[in-house]
Amino acid sequence: MPATPFSEQQQPTGDGHTLYVAQYGKPDGPAAVVLHGGPGSGTQASVLDWFDLNRQRVVLFDQRGAGRSRPHGEIANNDSTKLVADIEMLRTSLNIQRWMVVGGSWGATLALLYAGQHSERVNGLVLRGSFLASPREMHWFFQSLQAMVPQGFARLTAGWSDAEKACVLATLSHQLLHGSEAAAMEAAGRWSQYEDAVMQAISGKLESGDSGTAEVSLRTLGKYRLQAHYLSNGCFTSEAALLQMASRLHAVPTVIVHGTHDLICPPHNAVLIKQAMPHAVLRWVAKGGHTPADGGIAEGLKQAVRELSGVV
Repeated sequence: MPATPFSEQQQPTGDGHTLYVAQYGKPDGPAAVVLHGGPGSGTQASVLDWFDLNRQRVVLFDQRGAGRSRPHGEIANNDSTKLVADIEMLRTSLNIQRWMVVGGSWGATLALLYAGQHSERVNGLVLRGSFLASPREMHWFFQSLQAMVPQGFARLTAGWSDAEKACVLATLSHQLLHGSEAAAMEAAGRWSQYEDAVMQAISGKLESGDSGTAEVSLRTLGKYRLQAHYLSNGCFTSEAALLQMASRLHAVPTVIVHGTHDLICPPHNAVLIKQAMPHAVLRWVAKGGHTPADGGIAEGLKQAVRELSGVV
């Protein structure tokens, strides 16, 4: 049976956004906050499986424009600096002195940004499938991966010029942020199908030959609009800035969980973070992919949370 939140609220940010916030577990237990991926994907209750809700307090929230936060898909007043401020605002408003910060993929980026600026408020850090917001990673995902998912890349770029195919992220971002509604919906559908093709490759499944157009919901459109906004702006940070922040976190117990077969966020990212923070525990998941639904990744996260949950 799914866990029931002991508290749900819509938290205004004061500049046009309202954040959906839910709390689970033991209200007076040691606190943890989970930062979802994306940007724009929204939180999932399945992450609660990593915690002992009989003794821990877990805060889940949807970042600006994502999930059940409003307005959905809104890019105004939406950048990394604002998101870090939102996390700290939530900690203060919930009367939490210190908490464990858990983030995966884009959530790991955000966790490093937050911890780097508020390390005194973080008593443990768990990073899964870390993303460092670098041009290297953007090129890997949108260009180099075509060698591994040729059918998916062909569907993604069908009908495009050679110039558009050579700059996939820029092409998608222009369509999502500056194109007509029809163009934006089509771009969101293409992006979504391409991600599915990559996830199939990670799991070892054969690529689907289906060339049909995916039906795109407004939620999906909002998700990819936010991703285009963030990725086309380098996520408003840099790999150098993130690694510099990581290097300052020597007093924060940290566990890095990364799958050896992660095609979304290359394993090299985990190596770079470990080099920046030698005290961190780097736990490889053999043949592990990117999603926390991967059994090995999920077990690695549970173990990391157990190890750090006693830190006060």
